[in-house]
Amino acid sequence: MPERGQGGRSSVSGRRGASRTVPAAASNAMKAVPAMPSLAANAADAPEEAPQTHAPGWQEGFDHGFEAGKAALGQRWPGTSIIIPTYNKRDYLVRCLDSIRRHTPEPYEIIVVDNASADGTAAMLETYSLLLGPGKLRFRVMDRNLGFAGAVNRGLMMARGDRLLLLNNDTLVTERWLDNLTACLERSPFAGIVGPVTNFISGSQLVKVPYRSIKGMDVWARGRNKPDSRRWKETARLTGFCMLMRRSLWEAIGYFDEGYQVGNYEDDDFCLRARLLSLRLYIAGDCFIHHFGSVTVREEARMTAITESNRLFYKAKWEDPAGVLRAPSAKDPELAKPAGEASFYPGGVAAEGADGTVWWLERGVRWKIEGGWELPSVRLGRPVLSSYRPAAATIASSIAASRWRSEKSAPSLPLDGESSTGDFPPPYAAWLNGSLAYVEEGRRRTVLNPAAAERWGLHLKPLMPEADAAAALLPAGLPVIAPPLLYQRL
Repeated sequence: MPERGQGGRSSVSGRRGASRTVPAAASNAMKAVPAMPSLAANAADAPEEAPQTHAPGWQEGFDHGFEAGKAALGQRWPGTSIIIPTYNKRDYLVRCLDSIRRHTPEPYEIIVVDNASADGTAAMLETYSLLLGPGKLRFRVMDRNLGFAGAVNRGLMMARGDRLLLLNNDTLVTERWLDNLTACLERSPFAGIVGPVTNFISGSQLVKVPYRSIKGMDVWARGRNKPDSRRWKETARLTGFCMLMRRSLWEAIGYFDEGYQVGNYEDDDFCLRARLLSLRLYIAGDCFIHHFGSVTVREEARMTAITESNRLFYKAKWEDPAGVLRAPSAKDPELAKPAGEASFYPGGVAAEGADGTVWWLERGVRWKIEGGWELPSVRLGRPVLSSYRPAAATIASSIAASRWRSEKSAPSLPLDGESSTGDFPPPYAAWLNGSLAYVEEGRRRTVLNPAAAERWGLHLKPLMPEADAAAALLPAGLPVIAPPLLYQRL
């Protein structure tokens, strides 16, 4: 399947494989320039594309950078990667970047993913990268609109920071913003995601503001953003206009679900997945960020229909979110704190990686399937797929197919070429109390809903009626949830 957004440009300077060195004196001089008016005015004066004869060189540079990025996956940089998805609204983005530059003394990098804007955003980003200096701003210009989730996922793939921050393009950050958010996140290892308060949002993050101008906002926010842990509070939901998390959370959960169109509900989905891992969400009340308010999406004439479509998608995927959160049993130490989202995935299934390799997943291990695979498989991103321990041996597609069909004669699988899976039979599907269950590793697991069954292909597995009675006597395991839809290979 072709990658959505394939052909987008990616580099520090904005051109594929291109790079520029800015003299230190020039870089320092540019840092003193008030950015917004000059950049907006000069965006049209950005250098034209080089002659086509240089295309092979650009491609070679891009390929080298892409391979280096893959090799660096999992490596950390002690700073914050600020990921900004954007679609048109260039001037709002410039103001957002200006505010970051003014109010962020902490180590950071900015990653902008442009969803095929038609207003000169790409040229502006090229100019702005020179203003910030080498390595401070990286961006990817897509050839189509991937929506919020798709753009954020591309940015997450590019990020190097030990902390990851998602930020809307229509925001203005303020004094001490990142320091206060980070302090709240680091309060406890159980803090999963932290968000600020703002003037324009739904839910508990909304606060009343007295200012009538941006200048007045800066003055007011300076006084309001005095560090105060008494204003931190736990919440059940954070909105995606600004969310800070540790890199380890993303590595445990994986990417945003790209099944949500344009925007809305993908942040609710991601927060619920964090809470499934027994992590908590916090509002840092001592961090205020100005939000102009959905300027990218509110002009879409079809936004109401899209929001309703996303609501139905969320409902089909989760049905009863509160019930899902109650499912892990605090009385069972094996279930109380899942290690990652893969704990909620079934074994005895096949998954496709970013490079097209098909893997057999079972008992927390992945085997590369040799030979063609015709049975169902699901696409998983690198972070979650990497949480499965790679087996030294491969598996023939015929053996994997035998285990997928839950055949009693299916052979055991070697874990590392020496030990085996033990005496557990292949996982199998059963019909218990009017709903689909999945039995593996001596536990019966509830398949959360039809969406989970269909995403994994469990509804196509043969049922084992003779095993239903035995399955009912087994201890309960974690429910099986649907993995995020990924249209990109990430």
